[in-house]
This record gives sequence, C-alpha cells and structure tokens, in this order.
Amino acid sequence: MIPFVDCNEILFRGTFIALLVAAFVGTVCFAISVSYRLRLRYILPELCCMICAVLTFCFLGEGIRIRDLGENRNDFSGSICFLPAWFVAAIAFLLLASVCVCLSLVIKKRLSSLTAMSVKEAISVLPAGVCFYDETGRLLLLNERIGNECREITGTPLLDGAAFWSAMCEGNTADGIVCSREGDSVLVEKSDGRASCYKRIIHILDGKTVYELSGSDISREFALKKKIEEQNAELWKMNLRLRKYGETVTEVTKERETLAARVRVHDGMGSLILKTKRAILQDECDKDALIGEWNGIVSLIYSPETEEDRADEIKKTAESVGVKILYTGARPPKGSEAEKILTNAVFECITNTARHADGDELSITVSDDGAFFTARFSNNGRPPQAGIVEGGGLSSLRAMAEMAGGSMRTESFPRFLLTVIVPKGEKEDER
Repeated sequence: MIPFVDCNEILFRGTFIALLVAAFVGTVCFAISVSYRLRLRYILPELCCMICAVLTFCFLGEGIRIRDLGENRNDFSGSICFLPAWFVAAIAFLLLASVCVCLSLVIKKRLSSLTAMSVKEAISVLPAGVCFYDETGRLLLLNERIGNECREITGTPLLDGAAFWSAMCEGNTADGIVCSREGDSVLVEKSDGRASCYKRIIHILDGKTVYELSGSDISREFALKKKIEEQNAELWKMNLRLRKYGETVTEVTKERETLAARVRVHDGMGSLILKTKRAILQDECDKDALIGEWNGIVSLIYSPETEEDRADEIKKTAESVGVKILYTGARPPKGSEAEKILTNAVFECITNTARHADGDELSITVSDDGAFFTARFSNNGRPPQAGIVEGGGLSSLRAMAEMAGGSMRTESFPRFLLTVIVPKGEKEDER
C-alpha cells in the first residue's frame, strides 16, 4: 500500500485542506453552541471533532517536511504520515463530515428552540419599541428602537425606564414634542406629523414587579383622526349653513314668486299699452275689447301659466305691436328655468323695441355653452342716444337671471344689445 507521504499531489493537498476546513467549522460550531448555551450533548462532539482535526493536521505536518522540505525519512519513523494514504484521507474526510453534521444539528436546534438569545433577537427586530424595567427603573431588556425614541422625545439616552415614563406623563419632553396621557397610555405627537402611542403593563414574576413599556407608531391612524376631525368641522359649518338656509328658504321662495308676478304684470301691461297706442293711432279702437284686456291684466298674476300659453302670448304680443321675431340657435328644454327666464326677456325686448327704438324686428340668438345658455337680443330700431338705464323690466329680468345663477349684460353702442346668460337647469316639475 502507498503511504500517505508518497501519495499523489491532489490527495495529499486535499487531505490537508479537508482537515483545515474541519477544524474551522468545528470552531465555529463550538462558538455558536456556547453562545446559545446549548447542552453538553451538542458541545462535546463538536469539541472532540475539532481537536481531532487539529491534532491530525499537526501530526501529518511531518509529511510536508519530508515531501516538500526534503528532510530524512528515518528521522520520522513511526509517524502517522506513513500510514496508508486511503486510511489517512478517510479519517480527514470523516472528521469534515462529522463537524458539518454537528453544525447542521446546532442550526436546527437553534431554529426550533426558544433561548434567551432568540428572545433578545426577536425583540430587536420588532417594529415597536419595547423595554422591561424593575421598580427602581433599572433596565432589564430593551431594543434599539425604544432607545432612539427616548433620545428623540426627551433629548437624553434611555438609562432609566421609570424616568422615561414619568417624563412622558408629565410632559417633560424636547421642543416640538407634545404628550397627552389617557389612562395607562401616552400619546406622543411630533413636530413632523408623526405620532406614537406608549403603554405600560405591569407583570408580577416570582413575587417581583416588572414593568413592560411599549411604543407603537400610529402616524397613519393619527393623520386619519385629524382628517376626520377637520371633515367633522366642515360638516358642522355646512349644517349651520343648511339650518340658516332652511330658515330663509320660505322668504326666498316668496321673493321669487313676487318677482315673477311683477315681471308678468310688467310684460302684460307693456304690451297692452303699445297695443292700445297703436289702435288709437290707426283709429281702429275697439273700446270694449281693450277694456276687457285691461281688466284681465289685473288677474294675470293669479292665473295659471303653461308653456303653450306663454308661447302663444309671445306670438300675439309681437303681432299686436308690429314686431317680427327672428330666432336662431338652440332652444332651452320645455318647462326649464332657463326657458322661463328667456321668455320673460323676449317679452321685455318686444316692448322696448316697439316703444323706445321704434323698430319692427327683434333678433334673438341663443347658444349652448355647455352648462349655460347665452341669449343675445338686438333690434333694427334707433340706437340709444345714451347709456341704458335699467328700469323696472330690465331690473326684474336681471334679478331673475342672477337668482337662477346666471347674469345679464346690456350694451348701448354702437347699437343696443342685451345678453342674458342662464344655467340650463331642470324642469320645475322634476325638482
């Protein structure tokens, strides 16, 4: 059989490397077992394998002196380097396999058992700050997070658990930190909007009192609470506005009805005055008919009004005063508030065209601008000699448009132009 000292280079060097790795792994395994305070049944096999690997490496070192340094073989008679190569290699790789098995058992034991070190490691990775202290404030166990929190809140390192809790309860904190106590918990508000909640729990262990102090980040919940409080404040203000609106809605409704009645009376009387004037000038006066119309104007405000009635009334009024209506563009929906306002504007413009401008054509252009209708009224009569002064009719029309959320504008030069902008609105019977 070939002795180990005379074996091939790969086997010779591989054996030494295997022994070095076995010694290193055994040392690591031994250190882990001791640090985690494992039992002797785990520590002794690792220690034996490690010592055997080191001793074997030392004894086989004589083979390096013979083979690489050229020393005399006779000086090392009886050395284990003259043992069969396969036997020495088997021992080296057996030691390596043994320490690897020991390492796997230690790791398995470490992962499947609860030790003091595992408890400390678990606390250190918690997202919440945790510490335990006794009645004197002496710290028993803590993690890094609560140490950083204490330094941020009080400006000092965490050396006394009872002092830290008292500082938060009494508000002795750094600038920008606000603490408020609620029972056995303390809410900590920070200047950057973050918030933490600290709670203290009392434990009795072997007749001794141990305090557990834990703090969790509640920044998101605190921000939601603030947002809800702001929304509640807005709702409270809105509720006040709704109450005030409820108190005045009856009065506003009466004012709208009064304004509508005034507009109807104004339009009716204006058209009747022009009709009477024209009949007298043309010497075609039917006194009984005119008197009947004048009597009817008194009850106009109380009479029910339909869309067909208003349309026919516009046509009759325009024909009676000799005004031709030229209408182009969009038409508001039947029964809508926009149609009601624009109808009143038509009555007013018919009266003003015949009475003040001596015109016989009224041009009406209505455009659909999305949420609004824009109506422009002009005539072919004389242009105004001065700026338009709004009388009862135009003032009432402006009030109706603005009350509905629209607006009205008049222009005098180079010719008269009335622009009425009203929201589309809905049918009154659908409100």
